[in-house]
Amino acid sequence: MKIWKLAASYIRQAEARVKDASDAYKNKNYPYTLRLSQEAVELSLKASLRLVGI
Repeated sequence: MKIWKLAASYIRQAEARVKDASDAYKNKNYPYTLRLSQEAVELSLKASLRLVGI
């Protein structure tokens, strides 16, 4: 069960990054938008890899 909780935590963090990236985009802060988007992708991938045991 711990793996599921860890993966869910990564997904929640990714969702928070996407929300913040959306706000940064609205404020025309494009470099920060890109950085947050990249972090969201990395966290999502990390969650996926944890779920399959890698």
